[in-house]
Amino acid sequence: MRPPMNAGPTDSRAVAPADVDSESLSKGPSESPFGEDRAPDRRWAMAVLAAALALGLLRFVRLGQWSLWLDEVFTWGDAHAAAGRANALGYLLIRWTVEALGGDPTETALRLAPAVVGYLAIPLTYWAFVPIGGRLRAATAALVVAVSAWEIQWSQTARFYTMVQALGLVGGGLAIRGMLGQRPIVTLLGMGAAASGYFFHLQGALMASAIGAAAWLFPPVQSADAKRSVRRLCTGLALLGLAATPLVWSVFRKYLAQKGVDDPLAGVAHFALTTGFFVTPTVAALALGAWLVALRSGSVAPSFIGAVAVIGGVALACLAAFAKVSAQYVFGLFPWIAMLAAWPVGAETGGGGSSKAISLRRLSWLLVLVLPLLAQTAVYFTVGNGQRAKWREAVELVAAQRGSTDVVVGAPAPVVEFYLTGGRETDVRSHDAVVQLDRYNPRPYRALVQEGRTAWFIVRNEYNFSMSKADRVAFEQFLSESCRMVKHFPVAVEARDLSVTVWRYDP
Repeated sequence: MRPPMNAGPTDSRAVAPADVDSESLSKGPSESPFGEDRAPDRRWAMAVLAAALALGLLRFVRLGQWSLWLDEVFTWGDAHAAAGRANALGYLLIRWTVEALGGDPTETALRLAPAVVGYLAIPLTYWAFVPIGGRLRAATAALVVAVSAWEIQWSQTARFYTMVQALGLVGGGLAIRGMLGQRPIVTLLGMGAAASGYFFHLQGALMASAIGAAAWLFPPVQSADAKRSVRRLCTGLALLGLAATPLVWSVFRKYLAQKGVDDPLAGVAHFALTTGFFVTPTVAALALGAWLVALRSGSVAPSFIGAVAVIGGVALACLAAFAKVSAQYVFGLFPWIAMLAAWPVGAETGGGGSSKAISLRRLSWLLVLVLPLLAQTAVYFTVGNGQRAKWREAVELVAAQRGSTDVVVGAPAPVVEFYLTGGRETDVRSHDAVVQLDRYNPRPYRALVQEGRTAWFIVRNEYNFSMSKADRVAFEQFLSESCRMVKHFPVAVEARDLSVTVWRYDP
């Protein structure tokens, strides 16, 4: 039902953020409260959204071409022992998809579910943010999500980050609608949907907490009564969340035992650098600038959106001082960052102006935002090789040439064994067809030399640096003096060396 045309700013059915104009208060709940739904803006928005939906199909391009990497192989193995895991749903969804496609764990079958959900994030981004930012901003944010190489990479990875992100968008969209319409039940459903991402990855709990904390600091509503209502609800949810403290602490202790860091500053620096690289400096800078302008001007809606990203990022940075945290833990926040970076697209900056001038400013901002992302995506699909090492090609070479008694040494062994056995073994953490080469077993070649056996070494060059310096020097000396390089599979791009080299040792 549309509110009365003369509804005042305190009308319970017409609550809107503080930067709302008087005309917007007459809009229905399906429209933006920011006065951006004029016909020209709708045409712009629909064109941008159509481009986003079309370009989003890049997620399915070369889906099965890139070799699996270590965590994807672990996904397949762990999917057969998912019972009791907090995030079992992600493993099971990928396993069910593989079984539905015939049971062969091909790259396409393993990655199809994350890719489909990753594509759904594009319309979900638009849907989630339309009520608070308008069609044009929401469509621009959807376009950013569509063309981001980072979004495409995780959509083409047999992991669960796209699923957490999608639930965060569903939850965020419901929570925003609940707060704008003063419907606490809808807000609660939204928080619950965001938190349910926990069953795919622990990041889901972070998403719900960040949305709740941001809503407490910057309630995206106008009247004082509505702000108090939102804050009371968020306070109640926070108190309820305290009941989960023992569970959170137990999970944190386990994670700390596995991935603790010795240098807190180095841990935080690693998190900041990886996040900045994948979010990209352009998107991060534009989003930060938009947030600072919003804070200074008192514009509540972008302040709320930015607070979600900042609170989540700061929480992870604090965690990074104790345990290794990489950029993928921020993945669920990326649409919020994209929406913030897209905010000026909907603003008539400079005191208005002609429609042509406004359109030019909007187009300029959109191009500055999107073109660097498209360039990075072009690199991803070409020389970047999907940010994957060429494990499959290397193993196929060895399989075609090795003798029946030859030994295969891999770094890491699970990936090499997966391809060597055709993915038939599901206990991928226990390998018997391939000898592991790592910092825990840095010199397996000594025994092979003593036994006089021909050995093949399939090594990703960067893995050598996980060994101690002495072990690395000794291994590299053994390769150069005692082995023959069979083939080098180079993938070196954007400060990462993903190259794989095949060596052969003959007694």
